[in-house]
Amino acid sequence: MDKTFQSALNLMSEGKLADAELLLNTLNQASPVDDDILSLLGNCLMKQGKLQDAINVFKELVSHHRTAQNFGLLASALLSNGHAEEAEHAYREAVSIDSNYSEAWHLLGNLLMQRGEAKESTTCFANAQQTDPFKPYFAEIKQLMDSKRFADAERGCRNVLQRHPNHPQALYYLSVLASQVGAFEDAIDILNFALRYSPYHPSIWDKLASFYSELGHYEQAIEACKRLIKLDDTSAFHWMKLAGNLTHIGQNEQSLKAYEKAQAFAPERANIELQKGHMHKVLGNRDACENAYKQCLAMEKINGAAYWALADLKSYHFSDDEITDMEALVAKKDVPKGQVSQAYFALGKGYEDKKDYEKAFAYYEKANQTRPDVNFTAQEFHEKNAELMQSFSSELLKGHASTEQDEVTPIFIVGLPRSGSTLIEQILSSHSAVEGTGELFNLPRLIRRINIEGGKRQASYPESLAKFSPQELRAFGQTYIEQTKVYRTNKPYFIDKAPPNFLNIGLIHLILPNAIIIDARRHPLSTGFSNFKQHYANGHDFSYSLENIGHYFNGYMSLMAHWNEVLPNKVLTVQYENMVKDTENQVRTLLAHCNLPFEQECLDFYKNKRAVRTSSSEQVRQPINKKGMEQWKHFEPYLSQLKEALGEETLNQFEQWL
Repeated sequence: MDKTFQSALNLMSEGKLADAELLLNTLNQASPVDDDILSLLGNCLMKQGKLQDAINVFKELVSHHRTAQNFGLLASALLSNGHAEEAEHAYREAVSIDSNYSEAWHLLGNLLMQRGEAKESTTCFANAQQTDPFKPYFAEIKQLMDSKRFADAERGCRNVLQRHPNHPQALYYLSVLASQVGAFEDAIDILNFALRYSPYHPSIWDKLASFYSELGHYEQAIEACKRLIKLDDTSAFHWMKLAGNLTHIGQNEQSLKAYEKAQAFAPERANIELQKGHMHKVLGNRDACENAYKQCLAMEKINGAAYWALADLKSYHFSDDEITDMEALVAKKDVPKGQVSQAYFALGKGYEDKKDYEKAFAYYEKANQTRPDVNFTAQEFHEKNAELMQSFSSELLKGHASTEQDEVTPIFIVGLPRSGSTLIEQILSSHSAVEGTGELFNLPRLIRRINIEGGKRQASYPESLAKFSPQELRAFGQTYIEQTKVYRTNKPYFIDKAPPNFLNIGLIHLILPNAIIIDARRHPLSTGFSNFKQHYANGHDFSYSLENIGHYFNGYMSLMAHWNEVLPNKVLTVQYENMVKDTENQVRTLLAHCNLPFEQECLDFYKNKRAVRTSSSEQVRQPINKKGMEQWKHFEPYLSQLKEALGEETLNQFEQWL
């Protein structure tokens, strides 16, 4: 019998299921009831899609031996054949026989959740986790991950999956390991596979939302958040995650409502009030915004983030008591550096308003020195620019995608932050044909994809671009157009206002040759100091050192000179000082560059009620004025590092705008 049974196993592994079935039936008829034979026969029948026959075999099995495992096999067959109620009964029998039967608890939980029995289902999932025979493995895997022994942790996950190919915790950890090396697509595939077995696992949906968001797939991230909320609509964390992703696609009012939902379940959490304030700011609700920030401060005193949020309104003036409170905050020990840095930035603003420029600069300097997690070196930036200039030659740029008309025309506004790009966006988005979509990150994410595709051809970006045909380049451009749909309505133009895209002008021309590009430029001392006193939530790491700002500006100028040489007349440079002094002529020139007819609304841009997400949101809701043009001059005695880094050659180019 043992040899015959082994032969049946071999036939199944070779995919010869009908032959295995015949052999197992022969064994079954010749032997007394044998669990191994009936179990294998039932599985063989299921693999062939003979579900009712499999059910009959498993029913015979449990009629002779009422074990938990046998009821589990019967339940699985019943469920596969659509008999959910009978399957539930079989799973209940299984766990009544063996209360440590983790898999039966898990699958019973799935059935109950599907039927809407959330409370009992949650209990089943808790029992499954409590009785999981692999728990000790996961404690060790977690320790390995905490110790950054990722290869060992991966081996641990795969060892579990060899014995339980669908184990949700092993798949969860494996996805996290994939994400640590930037393989977010693989991580998403792993989690989607896990959901086939564990469709109601909150940690899996949570990670899936995070990974989709990381790749800029916000619609999928939102759907994952909604599944989280369906599992538990009383979790403030779930509502906040949904709100953050709604913000990414410009659904600002819906995001505010989601934050309000979160607050209903966690009224003590000050950060929710802070996020509500940010949303009110985007929506132009100035009073509600300020009130939310102040309420956040009332709830949490050690709160540099809320002080900076008030300062970043630009028009807010701190009271003497508030300045005293901030100075007490930065003097405390054990306050996180991020909070201290933001409080220093706010103090700089407070003393600048008081016209105590020496003290203001001292605080700005401390703010920048305290800012954690800054990663910028001028040498690396210089090398990156040199690589771009070498790769994007006139010859390469001739091989661009076809110039057939796309469904929409993107307008890229590039340059340094704090150079007037938000003003340009506000002017253009006041035109009836133009959609202002803000700072998008689709292009950097597309570069990631291009890099992956280039890697298959043994070339990395940007050298890899020479490996793609015009048709392939067009496909990349169409991907960009498709992925930005979520931010747009049906207007023929839309704006992508991410300043660092000045690095990507060559790529833009290759994949979107009809795109319009505008360079927002401002006097380097003005834009440089404006960046130095600005706290950014993410990115712009060059801005926390006057010396680095100077090097970054020079690198930007060199690269723009290259683009203007290899792509003559492609880029329109808009000098901020000219826009302020001669607004109408500059607006007309701007519209002509975009092939747009003049509209008066573009001069009345400050009446535009659209949402604005940048730190300039308050300024662009006012008529154009000269207030910000010369603020840096109060601090000129302290800007020697910036001047030295810029050098005389650069400064002389902007002398006319002093």
